[in-house]
Amino acid sequence: MSRRPKVDLDRISEQCRSLKLMHTAECVAELVEEASREELTPVSFLELVLDRELERKNERRIQTTLMLSGLPVGKTLENFDWSFQPRVERAKIESLATCAYVREAQNVLFMGPPGVGKSHLADALGVKAIKNGFSVQHYVLDDLMHVLRGDAAVPPRRLKAKRYLNSALLVIDEVGFRPLDRMEANLFFRLVSARYEKGSIILTSNKHVRDWPEIFAGDEILTTAILDRLLHHVHILHIDGRSYRLRDLDGLLKQPASDSPGHGGDRKSA
Repeated sequence: MSRRPKVDLDRISEQCRSLKLMHTAECVAELVEEASREELTPVSFLELVLDRELERKNERRIQTTLMLSGLPVGKTLENFDWSFQPRVERAKIESLATCAYVREAQNVLFMGPPGVGKSHLADALGVKAIKNGFSVQHYVLDDLMHVLRGDAAVPPRRLKAKRYLNSALLVIDEVGFRPLDRMEANLFFRLVSARYEKGSIILTSNKHVRDWPEIFAGDEILTTAILDRLLHHVHILHIDGRSYRLRDLDGLLKQPASDSPGHGGDRKSA
């Protein structure tokens, strides 16, 4: 009766490292044990190894892309409080989460007062886009304007390498919190024009589009040109309701004075 040859797992692990199969290199013993336990055929075992490698590769891609995107950490659709904001069109958000709008180079505009969840939803859609294999770049408008001013003199052909232009999705947060000067407004127009029908933009604003001329240096013609491109292929979501950031404050303000700090407990007379 012939004996099976002894398997040198250390050697296999080194070979996997040479082939950049890092997960297999680190987990070869566990994979072999699983294959034995499940009585996998050689082809099934190979499929298991390749599936695990692809899973880890995708996880690493997502982690790296999230880090490079500038998206805030932890804002996902899974941890959005739908019950606190029942007016949000959840079905529309879940439809956008499929990323069909990114494939079609369409835009998304969130409008509503501060604190209602616009930024969270915009960022969450950015995370979904990354998980679906798209490149994403996130900016608060003030930070974006700082970058655009620095690139104001760069020739258009060299701008193509900039992430705010070549990412499949650009998320711009907090449009409307301060007016832009004329130079900034023109740079914003250049950005929107360059991405028009080439890449998607998600934009959050605390102002209705009818009030946008006051954002863009009071220039109605320039604002119309910006809106013409942004709104040509767009999904618009209006969000009204209470502010997440003020909900805890509401509870504190409703407390009786005797429950507030500095007014609790019995005091002894001096």
